[in-house]
Amino acid sequence: MGLLRAGVIVSFERDTYLADVELVGYVSSYLTDLPVAFHLRPDLVSEGAACVVLFFDELDPTDGVVLAVYGGVPASDPKFDPVVGHKHRGLVGDGPSL
Repeated sequence: MGLLRAGVIVSFERDTYLADVELVGYVSSYLTDLPVAFHLRPDLVSEGAACVVLFFDELDPTDGVVLAVYGGVPASDPKFDPVVGHKHRGLVGDGPSL
């Protein structure tokens, strides 16, 4: 059974999608190179963002993934429609090239 823990993003590498995370309650102790779930937009995974880490094995702190981030405000994306959940709003450059 997995274990969820709260943390704070210390750093994030966009190229590898790996983050360093400080777990809440473990001051100055960082988990390094923790994978970040691919469904998270890279602009949301920023330094200081609160996060949720899922550990698959409670005894192995390196066997986990950053599952969610919260407590921040994402950068505005004029093409993204939060109601519909995608970028197709009829803006120039929004569709495929024919």
